[in-house]
Amino acid sequence: MKKATERGLGGTEALGSSPPSCRRKCGACLPCAPVQVPAAAARAQLQYANYEPEGWKCQCGSSFYNP
Repeated sequence: MKKATERGLGGTEALGSSPPSCRRKCGACLPCAPVQVPAAAARAQLQYANYEPEGWKCQCGSSFYNP
């Protein structure tokens, strides 16, 4: 899993969805940053070799939160 800035998604010309605002999503844990994570439920149903759906979560330390 990579942070949005590591994947080059910080600019205005990125493809796909934009990262969510993770402000106040991780409670008192800081820093709270958007990360892309594999959508495991969708992957189990699809049989396409080159298709790996991803979604956004907010991460702080080793914990993940819904945006």
